[in-house]
Order: sequence, then structure tokens, then C-alpha cells
Amino acid sequence: MSRQFWSPQTRGDDHRRASSAFTHTLICNAPRTTSTTQDSQPFLQQHAIKNPSFKMAPIYKIALIQFQPKDVSPSENFSLSASYIRKAASQGAQLAVLPEYHLTSWCPSHPDFLSSCVESCSYLSQYQSLAKELKIDIVPGTICEVHPSLSAEEVTATSSTGKDEERRVEVRNMAYFISGLTGEVVGRYQKRNLWHPEREHLTAWGKEGGRHRGFDIPGLTFPDGTPVRGGMLICWDMVFPEGFRELIGDGVELVVIPSFWLVTEDFGEGDEGEKERARRGEEEFLRGVVVTRAFENTAAVVFVNAGGLSQVGLPGVGNQGGVMGVETEEMMVVEVDLGRGRGLERRYKIREDMRGVEWGYGVYHGEERKGGGR
Repeated sequence: MSRQFWSPQTRGDDHRRASSAFTHTLICNAPRTTSTTQDSQPFLQQHAIKNPSFKMAPIYKIALIQFQPKDVSPSENFSLSASYIRKAASQGAQLAVLPEYHLTSWCPSHPDFLSSCVESCSYLSQYQSLAKELKIDIVPGTICEVHPSLSAEEVTATSSTGKDEERRVEVRNMAYFISGLTGEVVGRYQKRNLWHPEREHLTAWGKEGGRHRGFDIPGLTFPDGTPVRGGMLICWDMVFPEGFRELIGDGVELVVIPSFWLVTEDFGEGDEGEKERARRGEEEFLRGVVVTRAFENTAAVVFVNAGGLSQVGLPGVGNQGGVMGVETEEMMVVEVDLGRGRGLERRYKIREDMRGVEWGYGVYHGEERKGGGR
């Protein structure tokens, strides 16, 4: 499979800074997630036949868009992202994936970070319009959203106390899967496993429990007519195999992972030789874990990282199309045969074992079962 790269014209050096003024009324109203229903499948299959940009599974052409966003510059970062997505669509890509924090970057100490997160909320609808216009599925990396952390009554009661606005809101790191058929959000996910520096600033999903769930990808079906199920994780989630197990327990065959993982950062321990070994070790981890998760779950894994090493891990194959560079700005378009996962499942029977009563581990998508596990 050939690799296709494209880079837009060099961006300007000036950062467009978001307003530092923050008003708690500018709160995100995330759209309700929709899912493909059984009744909608005939329409989607007909649309897929009429629209050549949506091939029937198992082939799915995916654009991995890798770049490091500018700090607190949602407008400029969106323009860059939209340029890549348009180029991806012109090359026949059916899905475009952006990195984590692609609108704001990760700079929580910046005085305009919170206001840029508020501004970021408006771009989800623009991605929906772009997806529908170009007939391309889009995972717009992640979008940091600002939501009330207190009820309306509590916000009113604390308005006169002089408390910080930040104490009455929470920031959620959200990933969305947008259908190119309708422009609708068909999957949404809030980051569950926060990296240590994120925990002071972000609110993780899962405080009240809950399992990772997948969604049907509209217009993408296997030859037998069953829909391809997708799922999403974010960056540090990849370290924990339990999330993958819950997703494949729910029938997921394609896992998309936007990330902001910088392998060249200062590790701050030991001499320069030890730091360099640590950096190389972390790079090797990222090169290997994507393929490992693909093999052990018989699922395709799409990893798009702002810091580099973006790739597609395919069970039975390895890195499909190769691995992108470290801290480079580029796009790679890869054709992914989703049927590989089903073929490997027939050989390894991993999902079949998970559904069996003899499965002895605690991570499973179903209810409590007799015979061990859940």
C-alpha cells in the first residue's frame, strides 16, 4: 500500500489568541448522540451504492492527519484541519482523523486556555457541515468543552461569593465520530483515563461507572449486511487493555484513538544518557502498542498523534501503510481491510471465548454471568 502525503502552505507565525474574558454562560451544549438503527440500514446501503466515496466494507480508506496545533488558536487550527480534510476527501478517503487537543493544544497554564475551550465548542457543528458537504466521516481529534459543574441553583447561589469561574465549570476532553452521510454525530466519548498533569484541569468520564460502548458506522457494512461497529479511546486510554476489551465485547471492529503524546519531552530524571534511553523506550512503546492492541483484540486500531508515530494497526498484518515521523506535520492515507479482523477471529476465537461461560476475567460488556467473569 502506497503512502500519500500532503502538507498545506506554511502557516503564519502569528497566533490568533482567544479572548481572555470568560463568561460562564458560554457553555457547550453537546448534541445528542445518534446511532444507526436496523431500520435505517436499507437506506444507508442504497446510499453507499450510489455514492462511490463510501465503499462497502471490508475496505475503508482512512486519512491520518498529524500536526502539532498552535496554543489557544482554535480558528487557525481549524483552518489547517479543514484544509487537510478537503485534501483527504479529494484523494478518496472515507474517514479523516485529527489529533487530540487539535483546536487548543494542551497548555492549561495559558491565561486564555479556558476561553479557547469555550470557543472550541462552536467548531463541532462546522465539522458536521464539512462532513456532509464532502461526504467523508470525520473524527475531529478531541474538543475541550466547558460545562457547568454545579446545578443552575448552585451557580446562582455562588455568583455573589466571588469564587473563581473555573470552580463552577468542568472541562471535558471529548471525541466525536461524525457521519459523512448525514453530518450527524453517531458516536461520542469523554476521556476516561487522564494523564497525571491533566487531572488538575479536566474531568474524567466514569466517576459513576459505565462501560465503553461502540456504535454502528453508517453506510459501512460487511458483505453479509451487518454494520461495521466503531469505538473511540483517547491517548492515555491506550495504556489500559481493559477499555479495548469492553469495546470488542460490544462488537467493535475499528478503534479510533486521537492522541497528544510527545515522545521528545524532557523526562527530568537521570543523566542525558538515561533520558535519551527513556525517550527511545517510550517511542518503541508507541510503535508496538498499536499493533499489539490490534492483534490481541482482532480489531483495526487507528492512532493519530500530535507528537508523531501515527499509524494503523491491523491484526495479522502489523502497521498498515507504515508509521509516520516524530513531530512532523503530514497526512497519510491508508486503505484498511476491516475483514482482516473477522478472519483472525475465526482463527483465534478471542471474542468467542469472551462470550463463553468459562471466561474467567472481569472485563466483559454483558451483565453478570454464571461461570465466572461478568
